Amino acid sequence: MKANMRLSVVVQTKNAAKTLEKALQSVAFADELIVVDMESSDATREIALKFTDNVVSTKDVGYVEPARNKAIEKASGEWILLLDADEEISVSLGEKIETLVATESDVSCYFLPRKNIIFGNWVKDTGWWPDFQPRLFRAGTVTWKDEIHSRPLINGKTDKLPSDESLAIIHHNYSTVSEYIDRLNRYTSITAKFDSKEKSVTTAGLISSYRSELLRRLFLQGGIDGGYRSVLLSFLQANYELVVSAKKWEIAGRPEDDSTSITEMEKFNSELAYWIADWHTKKDGLFRKLFWKIRRKLRV
Repeated sequence: MKANMRLSVVVQTKNAAKTLEKALQSVAFADELIVVDMESSDATREIALKFTDNVVSTKDVGYVEPARNKAIEKASGEWILLLDADEEISVSLGEKIETLVATESDVSCYFLPRKNIIFGNWVKDTGWWPDFQPRLFRAGTVTWKDEIHSRPLINGKTDKLPSDESLAIIHHNYSTVSEYIDRLNRYTSITAKFDSKEKSVTTAGLISSYRSELLRRLFLQGGIDGGYRSVLLSFLQANYELVVSAKKWEIAGRPEDDSTSITEMEKFNSELAYWIADWHTKKDGLFRKLFWKIRRKLRV
């Protein structure tokens, strides 16, 4: 670690020419900037070199976790701020980060809220807010497994910043439905490859995973009240589980499963009835609430 090197920012990239410049401009306060590029074919590397000489190439495996670990290993700072190429650090969050790294504490890793811009708007429901991410941490305390969407391994005490928009990473996430579908296709292939080593494919599992994801996004996480965008996202993300199951089935050789699926569909119907009734108990007037409480109990 270099003397007086307090904060390193590390960024992973793959064909990020459209968003990278804003991302790098937003972390001008860093003592060190490292970009790890996964074989980009656009102007990503040229843009990165305008901001730093620390541009490292790594193999593109289709997802970011291996590149994150390589980027972390290259950092010289006492603290590391991890940023994706489609993210930005606001002025207020940047000031907060500078304060945190300059203050003595026993915290090893801070979880930062993330503001996801999806299909043109900030999405505050369906599990997309506050979307805490472990992005600011002391060197040597956080690593990722080389698996897609893996949870980080954290050594030490953690803390969270408040769920405040001014302290959130700005994430320019899916800009179009086509982009979402393209990434879904890529990520589900990788996820299915990893999951196929551990889990069998069944008709019951296909229905169960779709049901759980859809009802969680719609009701537990408020998508049902969020308008078209949020309801759409709830179904799209449930479809992610559906496609993962389908690709695992293909990897397994498309085995036949003759077991009946009616029991899982009955569960789907029962749980949907429960959540619809639960929604009414929170939205309707007093007498209607009593009616819906009975229906919720009976799941009809």
